[in-house]
Amino acid sequence: MPQSKMTDDRFWALIDQARTGSHASASPQRLTRVLEALSSGEIQDFNRAFHEKLRDLNLWRLWGAGYVISGGMGDDEFDYFRSWIIGKGKAVFEVALTNPDELAPFVDTREVDNEGLEYVPMEALKKRGIKEDPRYPSDLSADGKPEGEPFDEDTVAASFPKLSRAIDRLGAE
Repeated sequence: MPQSKMTDDRFWALIDQARTGSHASASPQRLTRVLEALSSGEIQDFNRAFHEKLRDLNLWRLWGAGYVISGGMGDDEFDYFRSWIIGKGKAVFEVALTNPDELAPFVDTREVDNEGLEYVPMEALKKRGIKEDPRYPSDLSADGKPEGEPFDEDTVAASFPKLSRAIDRLGAE
């Protein structure tokens, strides 16, 4: 599978155009409008880059952080959580990769789900008559087993003290 032709800077600029505030995750509706202005090839490249980022975030320690934030998280919710992170922009994505406990300042609700975001590129392509998912066949599957050590549901909160405090504050509001 050829690497995406979309640069990292271009990808994040498009995500930022779809955001509606400094801490908001990108809006699927806004991303739809942003992608409509691109060529079909650029949308395909955006889609590949998006799924590369989903794959990069496929980490047990990040799943543990999402578990703490939302009070539990299954496979699908973890996928949508990673879309939420990507929708928050490059800085949040990098924090999630390096130290998920540092996501605390970006969490303003326990609803850390942006499922619709990952479907936008394919919907835009379908409107143009392109039905084939440009990710396949590829190694871009973000659905495989996460990397790293699995977390223990009973003790995971202790691994994320900042996130735990942020969630406690949310509960008190």
